[in-house]
Amino acid sequence: MLNQRWQHISKHKLPLEAETDALDALIASVAAFFEFPVALISVIGRKQWFIAKSGIDIDFTSLEDAFCRHVVALRAPLVIEDATLHPDFCDNPLVIAGPRIKFYAGVPLMAGGREVGAVCLIDDRPNTLSAKDLRFLESLSYFISDYIHLIDKQRLAPNNRDFAMMIEAADVGVWDWEISNDHNAFNQRWCDLLGLGIDEVESRSSFWKSLVHPDDVIRLTSAIRSYLSECDSIFNEEYRMRHGDGYWVWLSAYGRVVAHDSAGRPLRLSCVIRDISDKKRAELREHKQMQLLNFMNRAQSVFLQEKNIRLSCELIFDELISLAESQFGLIGQVVMQETGDKSLFIHALSNISWSEETNEQYRAYQRGELFFNNLDNLFGHVITSGGVVLANRPRHHHASRGTPSGHPPLLRFLGLPIKIGGETVGMIGLANKAEDYTEEDALFLQPLLDTLGALFYALEVEKSRHYAEQKLRYLAETDVLTRLPNRRAFIERIAEFYAQESAPFSIAVIDIDYFKLVNDQYGHQVGDEVLQEVAFRLSSALRSDDLVARMGGEEFGVCLYDTQDAPTLEVLRKAIAAEPVLTSEGAVNPEFKH
Repeated sequence: MLNQRWQHISKHKLPLEAETDALDALIASVAAFFEFPVALISVIGRKQWFIAKSGIDIDFTSLEDAFCRHVVALRAPLVIEDATLHPDFCDNPLVIAGPRIKFYAGVPLMAGGREVGAVCLIDDRPNTLSAKDLRFLESLSYFISDYIHLIDKQRLAPNNRDFAMMIEAADVGVWDWEISNDHNAFNQRWCDLLGLGIDEVESRSSFWKSLVHPDDVIRLTSAIRSYLSECDSIFNEEYRMRHGDGYWVWLSAYGRVVAHDSAGRPLRLSCVIRDISDKKRAELREHKQMQLLNFMNRAQSVFLQEKNIRLSCELIFDELISLAESQFGLIGQVVMQETGDKSLFIHALSNISWSEETNEQYRAYQRGELFFNNLDNLFGHVITSGGVVLANRPRHHHASRGTPSGHPPLLRFLGLPIKIGGETVGMIGLANKAEDYTEEDALFLQPLLDTLGALFYALEVEKSRHYAEQKLRYLAETDVLTRLPNRRAFIERIAEFYAQESAPFSIAVIDIDYFKLVNDQYGHQVGDEVLQEVAFRLSSALRSDDLVARMGGEEFGVCLYDTQDAPTLEVLRKAIAAEPVLTSEGAVNPEFKH
């Protein structure tokens, strides 16, 4: 029976271009169907408005007199068989005067998930309505609500078509949210942005919230609530959502509330959605580049001040690991072993110790004594090959030799060579980024590699300079023949002893007797041999704090520090004269005076 009644209603062909007439024709068919003289579609606001009517000529009534406001308040059907006998309605002006309502039956009219008015039947005589007819009137109310919505959409269709064309041309997604009943609608482009089929999309907000990045969902929902509480501006937010393939997409939502209820509360929010992943990646890349530049500058500054490459590497290491989104890593410098093999000296290292042996390795690193001598492995391949090693499946890389028992899982690895003039002089090793390492990661860190290469080179230059300075100082302060300090060094050391004034000291000048005869008899080569042996015997007889120098010719200077415990000059004489000096021309007996 019910299906037959629906068929009866559905057969009416109503002209959508004539909205008021269409609704009047619809409600007239309802009145005729139920055989009531009056049928109305009302909307409750500051007054009771009749948006469609049959059997009555008025367009509105006061809100106080409206029967339909009770339907809205009750959120349920209301049937009054004889208003003259009803205590709440017997003195109502609409009962006492025109249209002299006796019978009233009204059911809620819905819009946006809320009760906004009523569909009602009225008679000027007492009447009844069966429970089945009342249920059918409710069904008709839903039909009428949908029909009004259809008319509204049809009325806006030209603009909507233009807007849809604009949306399509702009290649943007659309999110439309009916707030009161939590119904979300999305266009095909929105689905495409997230790699979803239209049949995979659900209308409830819980669906799209489940796709929002955990770090963004609270901020986004809070921003929506805040916007809806004011609604005096444009809604504009950026957030991440999970793509169907598992990665995160940055989206921008730009829109506003497009419908309000009679109390001004928001009913509908519409937004256009754009993919801003490229923009966000560019922003992130710029931010990371600034971070990289900052700690590169700090590393250079520390090196210039301290001349300590290890300190520079340690200073930037934690930031490097964070910037590279990695769990652990290392910075090492290539050094040559005595065997000619290459080794890797570790300047910075994550503590991933898993055994006593590796704990000792880390302690060795802390002491500045850690070398990796075995380069037949994944990180060593960076040194031996001189190229980038990118292994997102390390076990399958040809250079992999596995990991020792107990070693933390090596999920991904990126090895970057540090070079000077094409020669690999060090490396950065990074491991276990949450996502795959890419060539872009290697390219991004290239400025750091260049900086470390420059620092390694500067360190070698500094070492060479220091060595040259030490050598020049040694040559300037050392007697070439005897390898003892010369006169200049002796005088400077005496001045230092004197300035300290911490203990008494003595100075003696020693001369070899008859040394000219040695040169004349045996030649200057033998004379040099004698001087060298005398220098050795003097040095051996003195304490470590004492000083002996060659003053020139056969003269030697001796400074005895803290003379209370110093050897006597006689002891020195005996140390020299005790045995002959064996030379290339035979034995020579040196004597000295002081």
